[in-house]
Amino acid sequence: MGWGDFGGGGQWSGSVVVAGDPDALDEMVAELEGEEVRVRRVPVDYASHSAHVEGIREELLRVLADLQPRSSEVPFYSTVTGELVDTAQLDAEYWYRNLRQTVELESTTRTLLDAGHTVFIEVSPHPVLTLPVQQTVEAAESRAVVVGTLRRDEGGAERFLTSAAELHVSGARVDWQKVFAGHGAHRVELPTYAFQHERFWLDAPAVWVMWVRWGWVRWGIRCWVRWCRWRVVAGCC
Repeated sequence: MGWGDFGGGGQWSGSVVVAGDPDALDEMVAELEGEEVRVRRVPVDYASHSAHVEGIREELLRVLADLQPRSSEVPFYSTVTGELVDTAQLDAEYWYRNLRQTVELESTTRTLLDAGHTVFIEVSPHPVLTLPVQQTVEAAESRAVVVGTLRRDEGGAERFLTSAAELHVSGARVDWQKVFAGHGAHRVELPTYAFQHERFWLDAPAVWVMWVRWGWVRWGIRCWVRWCRWRVVAGCC
């Protein structure tokens, strides 16, 4: 393609991330824009998931050498391996691989879907993965709820509670007692209506009801007779 030195990144259904030399990326962006391909630069100053990371491998291993990972209580699905892993294996070498290798977001999402998970929450200052996760869910012809937590310029409790409400109305279980603990919130009964459990049909003798029904029958017969007479006069019969 003649775009210089670049490679690596991440991939998911319908999207791809490319990392490499800035000049090479500028050339690629310009050419893709000329072909009307949707593309944008990610505002970072380092080329993760590319060969550029190899230059800091030894330093990274040294800095993270004292890590003492342990097994977690919550199942951990890794975007390095694309599958469920024991977090006791998350040593310095794992985190180097996490920074160097391709992000296996799509395969990990599919693994989660196959395991029966139907709720995906991106915990971040601004959602960047909700769209590709939703695309993967749709490509897998599955059903799942995909939401974020906060948004750019909306980092307060209101935005967080709105996201929790989005989960709730989508069918996910939200522990509202913990959410509102210490705030004095409590359940209230829904308002009732004056007509609840009341009927407004008129009570009438059975004879009157029969007369009304017979009246409708007689009216129907008269309409049918008049229609037939009209067709005879008009020469239609």
